[in-house]
Amino acid sequence: MDFAEHLKSYLNQDEIDQLLESLNDDAKHAVLLNERKMSDDRFLSLFPHVTPHPIVPHAYIYDKNEYQLGKSIYQTLGCYYLQEPSAMIPSYLLSPKDNDTVLDLCAAPGGKSVQASFLMHNKGVIISNDISHSRAMAILENVERLGLGNLVITNNDFAKIYKNYLSYFDKIIVDAPCSGSGMFRKEEKMLSDWSYNKVLKYQQEQKQLVLIAYQMLKPGGTMVYSTCSFSEEEDEDVITHLLFNTDAQLSPINHSPLFYKNKKQPIGVHLLPSIFPGEGHYICLIKKPGILKENKEENGPTKNNQNKNIDCLCTYVEKYGNTLFGFQKAFKNKGLSIIRTGVKIGELIHNDIKYDYHYSHFVDTFSPAFSLNFTELEQYFTGNIIRTSCPKGNVLLQYENINVDITKCDISVIKNHLPKSLRGKIQK
Repeated sequence: MDFAEHLKSYLNQDEIDQLLESLNDDAKHAVLLNERKMSDDRFLSLFPHVTPHPIVPHAYIYDKNEYQLGKSIYQTLGCYYLQEPSAMIPSYLLSPKDNDTVLDLCAAPGGKSVQASFLMHNKGVIISNDISHSRAMAILENVERLGLGNLVITNNDFAKIYKNYLSYFDKIIVDAPCSGSGMFRKEEKMLSDWSYNKVLKYQQEQKQLVLIAYQMLKPGGTMVYSTCSFSEEEDEDVITHLLFNTDAQLSPINHSPLFYKNKKQPIGVHLLPSIFPGEGHYICLIKKPGILKENKEENGPTKNNQNKNIDCLCTYVEKYGNTLFGFQKAFKNKGLSIIRTGVKIGELIHNDIKYDYHYSHFVDTFSPAFSLNFTELEQYFTGNIIRTSCPKGNVLLQYENINVDITKCDISVIKNHLPKSLRGKIQK
């Protein structure tokens, strides 16, 4: 069965023709603002020729030929996250709240976790997990750059530990591995690699994942299931399997003319590139019956009383060796293989702290602060010291009121603590 024939399971011939035609267009690109670092007004003053995302606030679709946002200093400073337009919809529809305990089961490269963190205002806790260690490590770079403090990055196969977390999470994101047909326009090799057998192979994995995830969802909790596949087998059929085998209920998704609903199985919505300005996606919201209740606070972490010199808004601070980590909400960690807990504050040396780059992007305020001009910023990013009059001791470096790093000053010299992996030429 070829791909076009396969789509006849829920699309008519006109819809199939329109979808196939849309795959000849250029892929769409979008950006999600980190409001803690950049306002909509400021972003639009820098990049005026963008289009507001049709669904998600503080998000914009842009022309990659006009704006190379991935190379801008504002990307490096964590002012926004580059994300495909359709991929922004699942976390937005899930709508996690400030104090929620959230699981992003298949998180890498981390976009849905990042967006959840923005929606939660850097509060609560998100277990951002990927079964691949290398892919989980890719989440860390974004977490540090964006200054996120409510993510716990883990590298686990939850099929082996899910019983430790039965009825534990308020919200769960299942962005399931899939055949990838929704990405044909973005990655042409996916088209040549597609087969119906591949669809069926992923369907079995998806059915297992969604059942495992549902068992970890609290009564009253909500789960979003998504794929970047057009295949009914990987989408509606997987949810039908969940509904048949559990007490799960569908949660309604507000109608939009940009969403396509399967007329045969009106379960969830499809984002078709012939209708929606993005790549192919399927999204479904699932509710577990019951009343949502707060978890009892877990044993282990202690309130932030580690060191009076820690200028940190974290509720909890834990020390591993000489390294301090801060986080906002206690969480169960039984069986978790943890890569990063919350925000890495820094190294405790005697009674002083060598603050980490992650922490410098997390804090909203730090005293004293020192403003760099662009020439000085270029010097700093090429690994040089900056000779200037400055306060002695720890100082927060900023550019246009955006945090750059926390380093040491010695009256006439700003020392360079920028991680070597981040050094290089920068551009506006």
